[in-house]
Amino acid sequence: MPKSASFCLALLLALPLTSTADQPHHPARPHPQSRLTEAAAITAEKGFDAKLPPHISTLLRLTTEQECPVKQSVTRSSNLVQGLDVSVANKNDVILFVVDETTHDQSLYLTGPDGALRRVVKIVKGVGSEVRISDKDRQDFQKEKQYWIDRLVPASKGK
Repeated sequence: MPKSASFCLALLLALPLTSTADQPHHPARPHPQSRLTEAAAITAEKGFDAKLPPHISTLLRLTTEQECPVKQSVTRSSNLVQGLDVSVANKNDVILFVVDETTHDQSLYLTGPDGALRRVVKIVKGVGSEVRISDKDRQDFQKEKQYWIDRLVPASKGK
């Protein structure tokens, strides 16, 4: 091997070892998806045992007319109930929901630990249906997702 080729090879091998050592280290900022993954894991491990009723589970396409066992984190403030469910059968099925106790209307958002919105189900006046995802639904979903991330995995504890 010519001298110039061995020098270039030695230089290339040495560069990765020295090029980042002199740069300041900046801790990675936690990503909402990784924090949602952690929030879902916390709920799956420490959440309450609950069941999605057969009609809701079917609308979300998790089961066919069967209850779906979930682990649940839930909060109530005045007439609003907010929850995060993780399917016991499939940890990749995460459901965020909001129930208005005065009207009994519900919004359910099917997602996964990755934070991608997969399905929206609305229950209005006792009638449930899957809806085409609108910009408003995406905004409401982001708000609910952020609520649970902040509640279960505060930024100071995020990775």
